[in-house]
Amino acid sequence: MTRLALITSLLFSLILVVPAEPAALNFSGVDEAANDAIASGEIPGIVILIGRNDETLYLRAFGSREVVPESRPMATDTIFDIASLTKPFGTTLAMMSLVERGAINLDAPLGRYLKEFKGNAFEQVTIRRIMTHSAGFPAIPSSDSVAGGFPRAARALAAKPLDYPPGTGFQYSDTGFILLGEVVRRVSGDTLDDYLARAVFRPLGLRDTTFHPDERQRRRSAATEFHNGIMLQGHVHDPRARHLGGVAGHAGMFSTAADLARICRMLVNDGELDGKRILKASTVQMMWQRSPQPDGVRSLGWDVSSSFSGLMSPFFPVNSVGHTGFTGTAVWIDPPTRTCMIILTNRVHPSGGGANKIRELRSRVAAAVGAELFFAPSALVTGPSSSAPAADGGEAITPPRPRALGTVRTGLDTLVDQNFAPFQGHAVGLITNQTGIDSKGRRAIDLFANAPGVRLAAIFSPEHGISGDVDADVPNSRDAATGRPIWSLYGPTRRPTGDMLYGVSVLVFDIQDIGVRYYTYLATLLYVLEEAGRR
Repeated sequence: MTRLALITSLLFSLILVVPAEPAALNFSGVDEAANDAIASGEIPGIVILIGRNDETLYLRAFGSREVVPESRPMATDTIFDIASLTKPFGTTLAMMSLVERGAINLDAPLGRYLKEFKGNAFEQVTIRRIMTHSAGFPAIPSSDSVAGGFPRAARALAAKPLDYPPGTGFQYSDTGFILLGEVVRRVSGDTLDDYLARAVFRPLGLRDTTFHPDERQRRRSAATEFHNGIMLQGHVHDPRARHLGGVAGHAGMFSTAADLARICRMLVNDGELDGKRILKASTVQMMWQRSPQPDGVRSLGWDVSSSFSGLMSPFFPVNSVGHTGFTGTAVWIDPPTRTCMIILTNRVHPSGGGANKIRELRSRVAAAVGAELFFAPSALVTGPSSSAPAADGGEAITPPRPRALGTVRTGLDTLVDQNFAPFQGHAVGLITNQTGIDSKGRRAIDLFANAPGVRLAAIFSPEHGISGDVDADVPNSRDAATGRPIWSLYGPTRRPTGDMLYGVSVLVFDIQDIGVRYYTYLATLLYVLEEAGRR
């Protein structure tokens, strides 16, 4: 084998190009991402809305709202099972409403509101920690624990040990939000759905946001999966929410892009919309206050920057917040610029697939929106913020259309422009993961695989695997989209072996810097450099 070269410019190179004057908004990148997702066959249908202030900048439907038992086209007013978007758009709003009214103290122990959780074991399990997923609860409760609903479910969950001491870790937890739904019921005297209808949905004039769609709404709903031989359409997809009668703190809400946009507009308008005040401005600020966690940054009921949002948050300013949902939903909001991005899909229809494609779709849409509305972070002017505090407690980004000082481009963007000229005639080994994307959210894997005159010979995955979601040793596998082998560098061996490198003439390392947190990505880079040097 000829001496093996290692190219790291994709990781370290940034090029500042000549500034351009702002032009008319162009969301063709959003169209392209959605059309590609539909063409893949992994996601049947999509609705995307982009809003700013009171204006809808973009609203389009793609594909089908159901394909089984028959095909029906997607519409912009299709009703979706929004899954875990129930947490920020439902349970969190109810909790903050009760906090504002003095009925709930964020720093009180859960046992103050649910008697089953009184005692030393749960003394440090506060409402705030539950809302930031740092209370120690298991990620998902067993079906037996919630079968039969409350109050039995509270007794069953209180009988189980915490996974870690409260406040010492992070674990995204449906369990905690299921309990918050019951807190709303016991404190307010209303079930979660009734409280939200009275305090939020009806005052905002939401037409199709509910936990129990009626017959007319069910016909307009996007289908999900079969349950007991019946295709779920307008009936909740989440099995624990079904055990709880369809009304639960972690999942169960149905909504449309237009209704979710109205909630977003209310929030970025300091809790008021069309003369109806839902929350005080100070309550919205409190809700979105950044809370550092071992996994990244959360706020009360919302994601800010974590492993769950890593494919979207980098394309938005630092004050942005959002959330995702299992059924293929996502919302991201930038409060200072009053911008929202809403992605609704039925990716689980008809048989639970589309997990990889939905990650790609979210990333590509966020990249297109970020590039069009926010430009490079250095282009954003600072000033006082009315809704979301800045990360350092100082000034926050405010202009709705920042002036572009230039566009920051990665080495991968430059390679695309160069038609991959430096790699012509080479067999490439690509070390990458979910962070290996260009400014449009496209995977480096796909770009190298389709580059003319370049052969993508092998892919190498680091710690946490090619998608960043494996918490143990990573097995060897094969990339579904390209068919290329994926060799693990975080398994029995941490170095590329001769067999792995057979036929490879150039190694390319494209993994995002992890910052001050310790992962093994730099160790992987060192091992790859050493093995390349030996060949």
